[in-house]
Amino acid sequence: MVRGAAFLVVFSLAFGQGQAWADPDDPDALIAQGLKAMRKGNYQAALSAFRRAHQAYPTTRSHIEIGLAEQALHRWVEAEADLAGAMAEPNDAWLESHRLLLEKALADVRSHLGILSVESGPRGAEVKINGEARGVLPLPRPIYLLPGATRVEITASGRRPWSTEAQIKPGELARLAPIFEPLDLPPPMPAAAIAPPVNPARPRLRPLPQLQPQLQLQPKPQPRLVEPTAMRVIGWLALAAGGVAAGGGAYLLTHSQAGTSRRLAGIEGLAVGGAVALSGGVIAVVTTWRDGGAASEHETMAGMSVAGRF
Repeated sequence: MVRGAAFLVVFSLAFGQGQAWADPDDPDALIAQGLKAMRKGNYQAALSAFRRAHQAYPTTRSHIEIGLAEQALHRWVEAEADLAGAMAEPNDAWLESHRLLLEKALADVRSHLGILSVESGPRGAEVKINGEARGVLPLPRPIYLLPGATRVEITASGRRPWSTEAQIKPGELARLAPIFEPLDLPPPMPAAAIAPPVNPARPRLRPLPQLQPQLQLQPKPQPRLVEPTAMRVIGWLALAAGGVAAGGGAYLLTHSQAGTSRRLAGIEGLAVGGAVALSGGVIAVVTTWRDGGAASEHETMAGMSVAGRF
């Protein structure tokens, strides 16, 4: 550090050769005053004079003298920012004639600092170092910091704040690649909160329901088919057969002479047919009476009815 301070004094003296004293408020006079203070080792007074000169009339020369005074005061972070900023000025003849010496001074300053690089994050996110704002993403250049534990905070719109503690070492680069999580979406507003207010003077009318016919298909009950019983069928068949036999016997009885075989066959046919017809008639009548009402059920028509409700 002593070697660096001695280098600065010599460097400033070289810049100050040939300067003449003039009006105390003149920028050149203020720079000459600052150089005199630098030769005496009064770096704080020199820094004050250089800043007044830069405020009165900012030039690359005054900006560099500020950085050199800050270097002498071991204000490494401020010295790096001022020297690097001044040396980035384009088309300055005075700067180009002293660039080699200035680059050595800047390298000496940066040897006392570490470097922090933020390599990801949304555009426009704000970067704070130990609570002090240091720019927004993407950063124009890496940030030079004093060695030690450094608190880094980055805030972005619509994202959760991101923070970490980085260990800064002299002459080394610390890279950060933060990942930002989106903020939780707010809960939806209840319907009552967003419904338009109702004018109490004009009550809201409820619309009348539209009357539309509603058709319903109602199946009619299917008829119960009543099959004739076997006994009733037998009864009717026996009645018919007995009637035929009795009729044949009566025919033979009336068309044959007494004592002949045809007359005897007619008597037998009449007797047997009458008995069969009588038995069959009884069976038919009884079974028909037991299944009464079946005929009316057969007459029921199956189908669908359409009921309209209005």
